[in-house]
Formats: sequence, C-alpha cells, structure tokens
Amino acid sequence: MTDGTPLQHLIHGLPAAFAAAPRPTALDACPCCTRPAELSVLLHTPRERLTADELTYYATSVLNTVGSPADFRYFAPRILQLALTTELTVPDLELVGNKLARAGWQEWPEAGYLRRLLDALWVDVLHNADEWWDAEAVLCALAAAGDRAPAAFTGRLAEWELLVTPVAVERLYEFAVSGGLEPQNAFWDRQGAPYQAFVDWLRGPGLQLAVESAILRVDDPTQLEQLITVHDILTT
Repeated sequence: MTDGTPLQHLIHGLPAAFAAAPRPTALDACPCCTRPAELSVLLHTPRERLTADELTYYATSVLNTVGSPADFRYFAPRILQLALTTELTVPDLELVGNKLARAGWQEWPEAGYLRRLLDALWVDVLHNADEWWDAEAVLCALAAAGDRAPAAFTGRLAEWELLVTPVAVERLYEFAVSGGLEPQNAFWDRQGAPYQAFVDWLRGPGLQLAVESAILRVDDPTQLEQLITVHDILTT
C-alpha cells in the first residue's frame, strides 16, 4: 500500500474513527466450530495489535458461527486495515463487504467515515499505479457492502469510463483480456442491481464510445495498444 495516498490516510485513521466502538467482553460462538483459545486472543489482545492470523477465523466466520453485529463493529476497523493492505487474504475483500452489509454498517456512528474509505478505495483503483488492484473484485466488494444507492455504483462505473488516467486504462485492459468484458467474479449477486448495472455498462454504447475517444487523444504506445485491444474485444 503506497504511503501518503488519501486511502492510506483513511486506513491509518480507522482506529481513531472507531474509538467509541465498545470492546466486547464475550463472544457468542458455536462450540463445535470454535476453540476457546481463539476467542481469548480476540478478547484480551488490544484491537490494533491483532494479527492477520489471529483474525482470520473470526473475520471468515463472523455472523455465521461466531460473533454478532455489535462485536463485528469493534473488530471491523482492524479487519479492514489488514484486508486493504493485503495482510489479511482470507476472507476475500468481497466477503468482508458482505459482512459489513449484514452487520448494518450504514447505521453505525462510523458510517460516514466508512463511506469516505470506500470512495477512496475506488479512487485508488483508478489512480494508483503502485498498487495491483483487481478492479472487478473491488467493484464486487463495494456492491456487496451496499453502496448508498444504485446511483453510487453507476457513478463508480462513470468514473472508470472517463479513462482519464493510464491506471484506469490498464485496469480496463486487464479486466478485458482476462474475461472478455464479462463479469467473472464468483461473489457477484447476479440478481442484484449492481451486477445488472455492470453488465449493462459493459454491453452499452457508452463504454465503446469512451474507448474510441481515448484512442484519439492518447499518444502513449502502451496505452494505445491496450485501448485498441479493449476496443477489439468490445466490438467482437
């Protein structure tokens, strides 16, 4: 994770933003699936000192076989810190987003801060060349977390469509050559409005026109080759 980016500042600020979240004194858990020692570590280790290994089981199982929305609110900032710096690779970011939605994060006192974090994540995807982001995975995670309204998700697609940075072009190229401009992520809710909006955007005329416009204004050989490849896939 590149130091000094708006996203990085928001990640660093998560502990302070969630300072009022009460620390749980106990965790409900399925006795068949959970070892007492795992729970003890969570309850007795300062939140910001919990490691990815110590949080993996809880982050994967919370709201299923362990935990509640209340204790997830307490652990969420540390889980997000580790997930967004790729120290925590299980569960996937898409599942973290799903759990946030199930926990009702939009009603938390920290909701405004989390919205800024999610917005900054998407900006980083389109602007930060130093990070390898899977644009579709991030889009899917944002959809799973529950964007504020359908317009918020389509707004993210509109940002991408501008293709104003080499990074945005490269992310579209990576997506196109890996999946032929068809959603591939297994975590999509294929009955949901964000998924349908994504499919419509990929198949609609706006993206093709945006790529054609970018081809006319770009003079970097690498970007131009990427855009022509995307255009060929779009028109096939």
